[in-house]
Amino acid sequence: MKKAFYTLSIAVSLTLVSCSLFLSSIDDLGFVEHGFISGVSPSNTEFFRERIYPTVQADWPGPGGDKKWLAVNLGAINKPSSSVDDNAGHAGWYFQFNRSQAFYHSGTQLTPSWRINSIDQNTVWEPQNDPCMLLLGEPWRLPTVEELRAFREAPIERGGMGEGNRTSAFNSTLQMHAGGFLHSFSGDLRNRGANGSFWASDQFNSRNGEAFGFDEAGSGTFGGNKAFGRSVRCVKGSD
Repeated sequence: MKKAFYTLSIAVSLTLVSCSLFLSSIDDLGFVEHGFISGVSPSNTEFFRERIYPTVQADWPGPGGDKKWLAVNLGAINKPSSSVDDNAGHAGWYFQFNRSQAFYHSGTQLTPSWRINSIDQNTVWEPQNDPCMLLLGEPWRLPTVEELRAFREAPIERGGMGEGNRTSAFNSTLQMHAGGFLHSFSGDLRNRGANGSFWASDQFNSRNGEAFGFDEAGSGTFGGNKAFGRSVRCVKGSD
């Protein structure tokens, strides 16, 4: 049986330690990891304490096309099996704009409890609140809207979406899927298995951040309510 990347990556790490090989980071092997971080991780229970993520190298034209990206959503424990995978562990964690706190929705329960249902703040996503940077360290960060647009518009043969829909997103280098989002009113889970919704680090206006989304019909960037919880896909490198 094929093992999940989470189990496999732990085995790889243990093997390297036993062989006393020097590595500055398991990122050298195509993985990055983090433990529990207060104010970011949903909870300090065992399920949320450790994450190991595979990474992929982009190769498409435009911003972000020469950078390393997470191959899964931040907080995910495994890759999605399809574009409409509705598994909570594959969806990963959700974030409100310019907030470091992550949320996890099992499908029936939200962790931690929802506290903010409105955000009106004239700022981009600030580095001190960037969950990619806080969990993975510099130079990991949220992508810019221009990087997400370049990915969406990049040719399929180069690993981009070719301006396609959720199927194109899943078949791309980043293998994005329909993880849904959390509604601003109470953190209710919406549209998991139907559409994907991802934050960029830029703001649209004081109440809306730049976001990227896709569904069965198509894809695009848009100004999304900052108080909604959306997925995050981290990128490594300076702007």
